[in-house]
Amino acid sequence: MTDRAAPLRPDVRSALRECRLWRGASDAAIDTLAANARVRQLPRGAVLVEEGESADRFGVLVAGKARVYHLGADGRRITFETLGTGDPVAAVAVLAGGRYPAHAETVTPATVAWLPREALFELMESETAVARAMMTDLANRVVNLTSVVQTLALDVPSRLARHLFQRALAVGSPTTRGLQIELGMPKAELAAALGTVPETLSRAFARLREDGLVEMEGRNVTILDVRGLAELGSGYSDE
Repeated sequence: MTDRAAPLRPDVRSALRECRLWRGASDAAIDTLAANARVRQLPRGAVLVEEGESADRFGVLVAGKARVYHLGADGRRITFETLGTGDPVAAVAVLAGGRYPAHAETVTPATVAWLPREALFELMESETAVARAMMTDLANRVVNLTSVVQTLALDVPSRLARHLFQRALAVGSPTTRGLQIELGMPKAELAAALGTVPETLSRAFARLREDGLVEMEGRNVTILDVRGLAELGSGYSDE
């Protein structure tokens, strides 16, 4: 579908207001962004940016979800992050200039508001609070990317253990057996997020069960040994 100039529609303005890149920006600045945005309605699986393309625009998700990933020479996808409403798409690449360092595509039907590179710099120049917010966001992204690299340095069972432990800390519910969590995504998506394939992920789950660390029922996981899971996920043991 072709791009079209977006009016000040409420959903676009709301998503732009929510975007973490320019927290603290004035309402007038948000209105300017919304007025200059180009809005696209996209189906599931639509390409947003391709690795290696010139980074001349960035987007904000108005609705739906997307993922950022690297496609290896063997065809395996390594997911860096999953994006939701209000999240920026390819903004870091636009700030750096050059080319997009990764692919991005929708994982659900989505609405995206696209903005030119110049809009970001004009906003930073007009409102100093925005520049401060962007510095904080970039610093957080460096920390998150470091965590991704550390995870990929582990074997798949350890990557899985690390993921389950972190999710248990965030959303785990105590039961008489242990901490219970829901995977939060299909296993195929989890495999991609961990840089592996579903078959290898299934073997990793089997190892965690055999080691007495977890029990599974569908997409529900009960963590039986939190310390053991944390040790496996960290790549070291106190023993």
